[in-house]
Amino acid sequence: MPREGWGRQFRSEGMRHPEARIRMLDGFNEGWIDFQRDGTEHRAGTVEIGTVLSDLVACG
Repeated sequence: MPREGWGRQFRSEGMRHPEARIRMLDGFNEGWIDFQRDGTEHRAGTVEIGTVLSDLVACG
């Protein structure tokens, strides 16, 4: 979705003040928010969709 539509989309999802969320997304997209820095740990893997859905149902 183009950035111009973010505010409208977030408001349609019930967010009253989406500006902070938009700035956060800008930070990720512009690279000034980055969690992969020296001294941090990054893990990647896979999770089966059945596991995810079971966990979501259990939380609901």
